[in-house]
Amino acid sequence: MAAWSRGREYIQNRKHWCWAAACRIVGEQYRRRHTGYGFEIINECPEKPGQVTRQEYEKGVVTNDLKGINWSLQGGFPVRVDAWQRAIVMNANTAVGTGYEGDIPGDDAAKVRGIKYFLTGDPDTDRLEVETLGESSSEIPLTVKYADRMRESFRREECIIGNAVFPEKNEFHSFVILCMEQDWVMLYDPADGRVIYRREAEVYRDGFGCSMGTGVIKWIQRIV
Repeated sequence: MAAWSRGREYIQNRKHWCWAAACRIVGEQYRRRHTGYGFEIINECPEKPGQVTRQEYEKGVVTNDLKGINWSLQGGFPVRVDAWQRAIVMNANTAVGTGYEGDIPGDDAAKVRGIKYFLTGDPDTDRLEVETLGESSSEIPLTVKYADRMRESFRREECIIGNAVFPEKNEFHSFVILCMEQDWVMLYDPADGRVIYRREAEVYRDGFGCSMGTGVIKWIQRIV
């Protein structure tokens, strides 16, 4: 997991791309454990939204849209963004439509579509099921209702997208839940690439500190 704390590819490249980075990580980990998911976006003659040349894949895709750019990842001009995050946004977002690559949040449907797109190239595929559990307004901790299903994913060494509410800011942010062991939870924060260890009660009930403030993970997306 330490490798995910370095490089533009695992840190959100725009302000609202936490969901795209999380989809990439969850999909990548799933692909390591399951054969048959070899979809790639490299195409030396790009024909579809999100496809890139090998050079763009390795160095990032040049963009002139500077809205929401994570400047901490840039080494100067031209400005580049991660090819996979961009492809996920272009193909899975539900607010603007196919081909849009700007700074856009992802709702639950977009996260489901994003994971499916990463693995198969089709955001609407039936080859795998991605479920959303919990809701942002719930007062019942996730682990009270869904601990068994969450631990099932971790037993299979699969990651989960964990969505946090930040009441003081009235904002939301997507993390990757890497594992749960006894009453400890390990999280990856796409905002800054940090791996966070917190007590289960903090993560799902009382609140935990991170780059955005104090939040509580209220709902998740997991591959079934």
